[in-house]
Amino acid sequence: MAHTVILAGGGTGGHVYPALAMGDAMRARGHTVLYYGDAARLEGRVAPTRGYRFRGVDAAQFPRAGLAAKVRFALSLWRSVLQARRLLKEDGASLVLGVGGYVMAPTVLAAWTLGIPAVIHEANVAPGLANRLCARVAKLVLLTYPETAARLPGTAEKQVVGCPVNPTVLTSDRYAAADRYGFDPARPVLVAVGGSLGAAKLNELTIALARDPARAFQLLHVTGPRYEAEVTAAYGTPLPEGVALRGYEDRMADAFAVADLVLCRSGSSTLAELCAVGCASVLLPSPNVTDNHQEENARGLERAGAAEVVVEAGMDVAAVSAKIRALMADAPRRTAMAQAARKLARLEVAEEVATMLEARFVAPAAPHPSPT
Repeated sequence: MAHTVILAGGGTGGHVYPALAMGDAMRARGHTVLYYGDAARLEGRVAPTRGYRFRGVDAAQFPRAGLAAKVRFALSLWRSVLQARRLLKEDGASLVLGVGGYVMAPTVLAAWTLGIPAVIHEANVAPGLANRLCARVAKLVLLTYPETAARLPGTAEKQVVGCPVNPTVLTSDRYAAADRYGFDPARPVLVAVGGSLGAAKLNELTIALARDPARAFQLLHVTGPRYEAEVTAAYGTPLPEGVALRGYEDRMADAFAVADLVLCRSGSSTLAELCAVGCASVLLPSPNVTDNHQEENARGLERAGAAEVVVEAGMDVAAVSAKIRALMADAPRRTAMAQAARKLARLEVAEEVATMLEARFVAPAAPHPSPT
């Protein structure tokens, strides 16, 4: 029997792409999967292109201060829950799978009021506010890191599964990707990407690398949509030799295929993809996250020998540029880092989650192969 599963949450790639990986695994088993989120954010743009029916849910972020603001938030949340209740009834939802982000909360809370089971997934070591709230009403909490369990309230079972990765990150080819970016596939490539939203400090560092007369490598710079105009203006025209510029890259498989080294943030979803493709990295954790969890994520890869970590506070752009130039000139070291990353890869997580959800909440819709 096919069931209707609702993916809820988003805002950043760290929420959206694990959700889609799990959603794809459920769709492959014959279930109907919809996506509830913010139509104006990443999920509203990406989910429909992946064939998901998308439902916009109105939601407000929790205010950090001010009694009046918190009262307004409570009223707004109640209206959002009522909206989500209506949508869940219309869609005949059997299960809600929440992935974090403030837009998740109304749908999970609405499911609870309707007696629809809700499962949440936390990608990071330090859980976000929405997951801390929704863990109290969830039937099952899925974790990427064991140490997260102690940071979440509620009596629901907590199961460590890892961070889901869509196998499509492995579907590109270096030569085809190099042709798309205008690169020579025989020359090394640094890919610099600040996540789905972009990162100002990472962009500053990347521009310095692109302009460095000592640069002996090609560079793909993914600025993030909010910084695209600013960075484009900073480069001017023409772009430096061997530099390709993108505001947003919705085909990250191409970026990974062409990369010899990746300079990026260290959200769990990004790190899981780096390990899946087996790529060396220089990680610049975002300081603007709960409990500095991105640095905790990054240090794990560093200890495994898969990455170098650079802290943004007080960062010396010239010194970090020199470090990256040295890595780009050291193919044996990059190879060792890539091999260390690949040892941490777990491409089976989405399939394992789908099996778990079918065993506990929704009967299998169709015969399917066992995960490998």
